[in-house]
Amino acid sequence: MTVNIFSGADKAIKEMNRQNLKAFNSLKLAKWDELNVIRQVDTVYADSIRRAERKYYELAVEAYIVALYEAKVERNKAHRMADEAIDMIWVMEWLEDVDPVTMYAFYPEAERKKARLIEALTAAHNRNAEIDKALRYWTKQVAQYADNSVHYARLQAFKDAGVKKVMWITQRDEKVCEECGPLDGKIFDIDHVPDVPHWNCRCYLKPILE
Repeated sequence: MTVNIFSGADKAIKEMNRQNLKAFNSLKLAKWDELNVIRQVDTVYADSIRRAERKYYELAVEAYIVALYEAKVERNKAHRMADEAIDMIWVMEWLEDVDPVTMYAFYPEAERKKARLIEALTAAHNRNAEIDKALRYWTKQVAQYADNSVHYARLQAFKDAGVKKVMWITQRDEKVCEECGPLDGKIFDIDHVPDVPHWNCRCYLKPILE
């Protein structure tokens, strides 16, 4: 089995899941009038988005630096490059783009999910079930973009380090899917790397050094 470069993302996802579970469960105790519902749900999503942005930034910085080490960039230089390349603006820019895996952009989809929950809570007889369903959908979105932050940061690091080609590596275990299996070991030009093929993909790129 290969190394899991997503171990940091796994920890971040678990932490965000705990915080989001607590926040969404707090909605079950809210006073049920329309204005209060709107205010409470808006706060839950706004706080969760801010937490996610911060986690994605932290994950991206770590992944970027590790990728530079793999590309044989000296430690001090790697940290300087990370300071220059990865900031909150960098994170927010790719969150605003439509992702090839989810087929939506992070922020507009968050607004759509929020609006759907508000609508459901003002109309539903079983509000707790609607809250639980909204949490499941939101948890899936937040987790996928945590993985994305690692993938995109590594790709950015390789480009900044002058890497020209990368090798696609799967986890090489029994969970490797039919989409990813044929990609294992294939070499791609750094500017023509295939999109991540599906949700929860744990394949990663290895730099090919001259």
